Amino acid sequence: MLEAKRLQTGFVRDSKQRSSKRSIFSLFSEDVLGTTEGMLEDIFYLPSAAIQRTIGFLSAHRILIGIFLLSVLANIFLSSRSTVGYWHTRKAEEIMIKAGVNRNNAMIRMVGLNEIDELVSHGLTGVNETNNSLW
Repeated sequence: MLEAKRLQTGFVRDSKQRSSKRSIFSLFSEDVLGTTEGMLEDIFYLPSAAIQRTIGFLSAHRILIGIFLLSVLANIFLSSRSTVGYWHTRKAEEIMIKAGVNRNNAMIRMVGLNEIDELVSHGLTGVNETNNSLW
């Protein structure tokens, strides 16, 4: 019984297993082709694996957190720009006051909602006419 198991496992010449004579060149070429095939599989697998890892990393809440952080950075940038503009204008006004130039209040005028309603309801006739009562 032990002799039968030995024959089936291939430790001793087994008539069921065919013998093949192989040359060194065929062994070498098979090894080179196998290695090349493995390398190509790895090369073609890397992009899909990278995409899968990225998608696995990015879930919905991480995307929302990223969008939120971009929004915060954009708001900081825009508010800092307007703040810098405001302080530059204020500094220029202080310099002008120190130089003795007074503010002309006639140049600063707000347009109220009543005036906008009046312009919309009556049209824009007489817009370019001089009206001394405004100043």
